Amino acid sequence: MIFDHLENASLYYSLNPLFKKAFEYLNSNDFSIIENGVYEIDDKNILAIVNSYETERVEQRFWEGHKQYIDIQLMVKGSEKMGHSPIQFAKIVNPYDEEKDFIKYEAEGTQLTVPLNHFVIFYPSDIHMPNLINQKVEEVKKVVMKVRVPEPDIQLTFASNNDYKLEEIRNKLSGTGIEVLGLKESGVNEELPETGNTLEANAFEKANRVYSKFGLNCFADDTGLEVEALGGEPGVYSAMYAGEGASYQENLTKLLAEMKGKSNRKARFRTIVSLVLDAAEYRFEGIVEGEILENSRGTQGFGYDPVFVPDGFNETFAEMSAEQKNKISHRGLAIEKLVKFLKEDLANA
Repeated sequence: MIFDHLENASLYYSLNPLFKKAFEYLNSNDFSIIENGVYEIDDKNILAIVNSYETERVEQRFWEGHKQYIDIQLMVKGSEKMGHSPIQFAKIVNPYDEEKDFIKYEAEGTQLTVPLNHFVIFYPSDIHMPNLINQKVEEVKKVVMKVRVPEPDIQLTFASNNDYKLEEIRNKLSGTGIEVLGLKESGVNEELPETGNTLEANAFEKANRVYSKFGLNCFADDTGLEVEALGGEPGVYSAMYAGEGASYQENLTKLLAEMKGKSNRKARFRTIVSLVLDAAEYRFEGIVEGEILENSRGTQGFGYDPVFVPDGFNETFAEMSAEQKNKISHRGLAIEKLVKFLKEDLANA
C-alpha cells in the first residue's frame, strides 16, 4: 500500500510501466465536471471509475481484493477513511469472480484517513475497505484508476510463510518483473521435509520438493550455528540441538553447557539458499563470523542470538534492533546474492 498527495505522483512512475499514464490522466482532468462512469484510458490496461456516494459505517461495508488490477484511489471531493489489511491476515468469504476481478474477504486491519487530493495505491496483496465515514457522513467523489497488473517475467515460490521475509524480498525485487509468492499463496499447504545432514541438503530438499511435486520454481533457506570448538555443532541440527521439539532456551542451555571451560569461542552463523529454477539448482551462501559468550545478553533476538557477538561489534544479535541485525545477518547476505543473481546474472543470461 502507498499513500501520498497527488503532487508527488511522479515519485511512483517507476513502480509500474502504466503508472505514468494513469497519474497523468488524474493530473490533467477537472473531475468536478466529469460525470460518474467508467472510462477506458488504455484499452483494458487502464480504466478510470468516477463515482460519487455517501460515506458509510464499517458495518455497512466489506473487505475486498483484486488479482488482475492495482487500484489507485484518489479523493477529488471530500474525504473518507479506508481500511487496509495484508492479504496474509485475511480470509476469503466468496470465491474469486474473474469477470469482476473481485474477492470478498473477512479481515481485521487499520484505517487511514484520505483527504482531498490524496491517493492510495492498493496492490493485489492489499485487502481494503474503502468508502468509510471520516468524521461524519458526507458526499464524496472519487476516481479509482484500475491499472492492470503486468504479467511477471518470472514467478518464484519462497518456501516460507514468514510475512516479514516475504516482504523484505519483494521490496528488493520491486520493478524487476520477478514475482515472489509464499507457500500458502502458491497453494502449498504441506510440511516440507528437512531430512538432510547438511544445510545445503535441507535447503535443496525443500526447494526441490516444491518444484518436483507442484511444478513451481522455488527457493528455500536453511540456517545453522557452527561452533569451532564443537567441531561445527550444532550446525544443521541447530533447531533441535537439545532434542526433537526442543525450545530456543533448551537449545541455548545445552550449547552453553557444551562450551563451559572452552577458551576457543569462535563460531559462525551460516545460511544456505537453494534456488530450483527450471530443474537447475543455484546456491547462495551467507556467513557471519563471531564468538560465543559465556552468558546470555539481550532480549530482541531468538535462538542463539543472545550469546552470539558478530565480529566487529560489541553487542549480541539479541541486543541489536531487527533493522541492525538484518543489515549484517547471514540470511540477509545470502538473500542479497540471490537477488543479485535474479536481477543481473539471470537477466543477462
